[in-house]
Amino acid sequence: MKNLKKIILATFLATTSISAQNFSNNDNSYSLVAFETAYSSFNIENDDSTVLVDSYKFASPSIKIGAQTEEYRIFLSARYHPISDFDYAYTLGGEFQYLFNFSKYANFYLGVSTGVAEMSFIDKKDVIRTISDPYYGGDIGFNIYLKESIDIELGARVMSLNAKNIQDDVTYSFDNIVSGYISIIFKYQMD
Repeated sequence: MKNLKKIILATFLATTSISAQNFSNNDNSYSLVAFETAYSSFNIENDDSTVLVDSYKFASPSIKIGAQTEEYRIFLSARYHPISDFDYAYTLGGEFQYLFNFSKYANFYLGVSTGVAEMSFIDKKDVIRTISDPYYGGDIGFNIYLKESIDIELGARVMSLNAKNIQDDVTYSFDNIVSGYISIIFKYQMD
């Protein structure tokens, strides 16, 4: 199942730049490649009386590819979350953003996102806890134009997991991932 997800993601990532040419036919259309770093917080609640809440804070890298027109932007994203005590934690998803062009130097954006979260860790009783669940969320921020082909993005994001792992009569509830982030976006004019 994991290999199938990786194949699907690789196919999407490979075809996004190619299919981005069909995203719009105007002169202000771009293919995008972005590198992001985020500082995030994340909580896991537990109904076992020994541990109530585990709270994590971490910095994480991401890569996003997509397309942009004058008013819209789409991305496919892959985010690695280096959470202490976890064997792995990453998200794969898509984002849609509406751009409010208020200046020739920057724009403001609002966006929605969805995808899948994959996580695994060993709890204090040596039980392996995993999730492979969908998430949904939103982001908000500013996109600053450095050059015609380079933007800097400053934003905030919430990814709602609402996932549970139930084993040995103990339930772990995975909460939202809340992030502040900065991205550098490379834009390539579409012909």
